[in-house]
Amino acid sequence: MDEVNKTKLSYNITPITDNYVPAIISLLKNSFFLDEPLNKSIGLTEEIRSVIQLEEYCKTYLLTGISFMAVSDNNEIIGVILNNIMCRDDITENEVEVFDESLQFNKILIILDKVQREANVFGQYPNANRIMDLKIITVDKAYRGQGICKALVNKTRELALELECQIIYVECSSHFTAKTAEKLGFKCIYSLSYLDYVNEQGEAIFNTQSPHRHFKVYALQL
Repeated sequence: MDEVNKTKLSYNITPITDNYVPAIISLLKNSFFLDEPLNKSIGLTEEIRSVIQLEEYCKTYLLTGISFMAVSDNNEIIGVILNNIMCRDDITENEVEVFDESLQFNKILIILDKVQREANVFGQYPNANRIMDLKIITVDKAYRGQGICKALVNKTRELALELECQIIYVECSSHFTAKTAEKLGFKCIYSLSYLDYVNEQGEAIFNTQSPHRHFKVYALQL
């Protein structure tokens, strides 16, 4: 793995196509499912039904035509960004749909709903009607630190401009993703301390490891 990181990597950023879906799901399971701070803090991958729910959640954004993959010269999937477009007219006040309150994955859905509502990006940017939402970004562990995440975001930015989006929006549960957003010029518009996100007994729901202490939301005006 060390030798890979020392070598100049060559790859292409392209829209996700159907034939790559199994490889992308495999990458997500071996990186995002395991490493994302909220998933890790509640042991989500130890609960099979939650893993299935998370996989279905990811599949929702795979073949929309606006998500991208990083493919190496040897045809290996080394990174992926799953995107969605939010339109002002589509925003509703409905509560998050929880299928089974016992599932660990529903803890994720509930905090995502809370963060999106409280960040209120359309309220903060009253002139924005279309927003590119970066739902999930992950890079193969062996290829991190080589600019792949930045390349995926930049490709999405190009598409957002083509589609006349006024804002790029990203929810960062990870300290490292938040730092990347800041380096790319994003502005923090919301922050929630995990220590303040508690259950009815006053206990933190997500006991995340350092340095993941806040769930932050970032926006970039185009």
